[in-house]
Amino acid sequence: MTGKPVFSRTVVWVLLALAASPSVVAEVKGSDVLQTLKQEKSILDALDHMVFEERQAQREIEAAEAARKQAETRLALAEKSLAELLSAERTARDRLRVTLRLIAATRPMGGVMSIFLGLGDDDESRRRVMLVKLTTRQAGELARLDKAARKANTARFIASMERANGYAAAAAGRQAKARLQADTIARRKMLAALESDRSLHMRHEHELDAARKAMVRLVEARLSKAPGAVHFERLKARLRWPLAGSRVLVPFGNRVHPEFKTVTPHPGLTLVYDRGNDRNVRAVAFGKVVYSGSMRGYGTTVILDHASGYYTVYAGLSTLRVKEGQIVREGDILGLVERGPGDTDLRLYFELRKGHKALDPLPYLQTRTLER
Repeated sequence: MTGKPVFSRTVVWVLLALAASPSVVAEVKGSDVLQTLKQEKSILDALDHMVFEERQAQREIEAAEAARKQAETRLALAEKSLAELLSAERTARDRLRVTLRLIAATRPMGGVMSIFLGLGDDDESRRRVMLVKLTTRQAGELARLDKAARKANTARFIASMERANGYAAAAAGRQAKARLQADTIARRKMLAALESDRSLHMRHEHELDAARKAMVRLVEARLSKAPGAVHFERLKARLRWPLAGSRVLVPFGNRVHPEFKTVTPHPGLTLVYDRGNDRNVRAVAFGKVVYSGSMRGYGTTVILDHASGYYTVYAGLSTLRVKEGQIVREGDILGLVERGPGDTDLRLYFELRKGHKALDPLPYLQTRTLER
């Protein structure tokens, strides 16, 4: 995936590799990329917006596909109903024709014709009685025909509407896919520009550093001051992995840019999982949710307070399953990570801190498991 090297050395690598914004697609083309980025007031805010917009496009694609399938199902039912009702209409017409022929054959012939054919009064009376019955039957057949015709027209209208719904959903899906494809191209250009332009790279690193410090200040203000039941120093090599079955893509520690030789802190682990479209993110230990939501530079994030000054950060989620103030136990699901469009894996950024100090989480994690 284009743009990996630079963003693999930042706290928000996983977020920057997720998406592109339709709102900047028209601007970010070829040589316009650098100019567009330089005009942005905040690179982090622009990238966060890109994450939101691309996920929105993906949701639109999924919704359009679901709507198309539903419309096709309803269309099939409507066409089946229409065929049955048209058959009922034809049957009603055939019955009416038979009744009309019987009426024509039973109609009284008048005195002269009756004498000429040698019909007596009893025969003529029976013909009149039969005519009354057939006339009543005709009224019933006409009513059934009218009802069948009206139902058939309604079914025909419903079928045409469902067919139009299917066309509209398919068109919406095609438009969303085209937009997403353009977004992906724009994202890769932007990531490449951030990697190749020193001034943009330095500006981005300064914003990341400010975002990290803001996160630490926010969390430290919410941390419990009481000793915790979880003693992390005793849990080395025993903590569960937040993304089961994952591997470390980017380890803890400083990263050096190969060209600019700038040093970028990476105070956590970027974890990657190579299978599936989504995966649960789980609490590594007992704790309290002190933050759950979107965080500048981190994306959708959950932060757990484990007391005694320890807390863990789970960033780059696509869906949240917990709320602030909620108590969670080891293994509880905090949310989901999803594979972004065009990506080949799922990623989670994970930090372990004691106060403002970032700790390398790897020595604390146990042997990986494949549970969901």
